[in-house]
Amino acid sequence: MSPRKQDETIYIPGLGSCLTARSGRAGLVAAIKALNLPPGAQIGVPLYCCPVVFKAITAAGCRVRFIDIEPETFCMSPEDVSKKRSHIDAAIAVHMFGNLCDMHSVQTAVQGKPIIEDCAQSLGSKLGGRMAGSFGDIAFFSFRSGKYLSVGEGGALYSGHEAIRTRLSQLISEMPASGCAEEFVHVVKTHIRSMLRSRPLYGIVGYQLWNILGKKMNLSEKSGVILSQIYRADLAIIRKRLPLLDSAIKKQRANADLYASTLELTPEMLCQERSGTFYNRYHYPVIFSTMEQRDFIADYMFKQQVGTIKYLDNVVDIAIKNYGYSGDCPVAEELSKRVLILPSYHSLMKKDIQHIAQCLNEGWLKLQSHAQNTLL
Repeated sequence: MSPRKQDETIYIPGLGSCLTARSGRAGLVAAIKALNLPPGAQIGVPLYCCPVVFKAITAAGCRVRFIDIEPETFCMSPEDVSKKRSHIDAAIAVHMFGNLCDMHSVQTAVQGKPIIEDCAQSLGSKLGGRMAGSFGDIAFFSFRSGKYLSVGEGGALYSGHEAIRTRLSQLISEMPASGCAEEFVHVVKTHIRSMLRSRPLYGIVGYQLWNILGKKMNLSEKSGVILSQIYRADLAIIRKRLPLLDSAIKKQRANADLYASTLELTPEMLCQERSGTFYNRYHYPVIFSTMEQRDFIADYMFKQQVGTIKYLDNVVDIAIKNYGYSGDCPVAEELSKRVLILPSYHSLMKKDIQHIAQCLNEGWLKLQSHAQNTLL
């Protein structure tokens, strides 16, 4: 199908005009190709990130080089980048949970090699007043279901370099566009997924279904990278919801503040906002000392009808199995087994957050009591 002619850009405040693609992963493939790297180039990427990023790297004809993370932010470690700089041709700085990489240190560490910012979780986050996505050579965003702008699919690309933007535009224009039938099927599927992720169906069947699909079928590992232009329906929804972003971030940050003041946990168990940064608080992670502690709390919360996420619990196994990971990212390995994500969506009410915090506090007390009894 021939490329579309209408304007398919969007405007992200703090950045400017952004190109669009079918998904964030399709955008990442285009971003890598736009850098004109040599065939088989090695791209440094945090081990602790969505495996779809690894798949996109290989789909672009490159190889994955794993980088460790900083425990305070779950983001790429500039120190580890420096150690592995001679083995990478470019880097993908993943802003995890809406936290921000120390971009100035990462830029120093790569010594002029290109950087792609993965802003799939950091839309609206800022470092020193500058918007996430404004530091690297290219930035990409995702609007897949569950993101801040939860659309269905949809991705965006930004570059402040005219030559790179021209190459990105050309690469996207060469991708196929969807027909009417494909658009219709996509809208129906998106509607069904949305219903299963919303009340009351989420509590009745949705949670169990996503749990089965996510864990037993390893969707993050098996899902492919489809290179095509953005769905018209997704583009329309993105444009409609972008003006609502600031209010959603404000509410989600308030939820994070309420957790911080209500949870009866030690400070090191919570992810603090660094000085000079503004996090959109896309996810609210709690860090436990052991996997056993995390699993105990997850089970306890589930019995209280509170769903939590063991985020990227299997990323190390996926990296070993499919991408040749050799075990040189110890911090990422540890945290992948000890992190639990609490519900913090901006649609939740204050009473919901308080209830979740109370459940966790009760579970934490039971866990400590159990540990003391075991020692006795």
